[in-house]
Amino acid sequence: MIDREELLVELESLSEEKFRIFNEKIVHTSNYKIIGVRMPDLKAIAKKHRADYKKIFEMPYDSFEEIIIKGAALGFADVPLSEKAPYVIRYAGMIDNWAECDCFCSCIKVKKSEEDALRLLSDRLMKRKEEFVSRVGIVLMFSKFTDEPTVKKALDIYDALPYGAYYRDMAVAWGLSVYCVKYPELITGYLEHSPISIKVKLMAAQKIRDSRRGSDDHIARTDRCNPGNDQTIT
Repeated sequence: MIDREELLVELESLSEEKFRIFNEKIVHTSNYKIIGVRMPDLKAIAKKHRADYKKIFEMPYDSFEEIIIKGAALGFADVPLSEKAPYVIRYAGMIDNWAECDCFCSCIKVKKSEEDALRLLSDRLMKRKEEFVSRVGIVLMFSKFTDEPTVKKALDIYDALPYGAYYRDMAVAWGLSVYCVKYPELITGYLEHSPISIKVKLMAAQKIRDSRRGSDDHIARTDRCNPGNDQTIT
């Protein structure tokens, strides 16, 4: 079993000052320090200690890296989703930046028999008002499920979301670009007629262009779906 003092010693041994400075520029965590440990090393620590995910989850923390490890250990833990679910909800509420969200979503794995439960959990999180809690649900949904009924359900939820929170908006745009690869007609039609904000449509159109995975016709249609199609998202 690992304790926090041992964990901090290990993190400090893996820290890189140049990477810490780089990460501070792109992660934008508002509440926690950044030690400067690369993501593969953080995931390796989490995987090594995943059996102790509950203990790791309850440890005090004051760094970005510790939060990443909490989420990754939870995701990697070989236990039923029913056991993980309360921790997933709590973890979503701890997140304050895109990297914590996206790393966690990439780590969580469930059995085939648990997919419906994960879909329902993602749906529940998507609808939450908090920006990063909602983002966790959005990213979980589009990264784990691309069957047409689920995609249509996600689009219905997108229609009802509040817009204006950048990281939720960007997650929706990202989701639309992912769905567009498999369902180009559905997504281009959605972008042409959906009530979601022009800003999000611009973000989605740019992500679809940047992915280089859509046909020229569908890319052109996404560019025509709003009156601001000559703008660039930065």
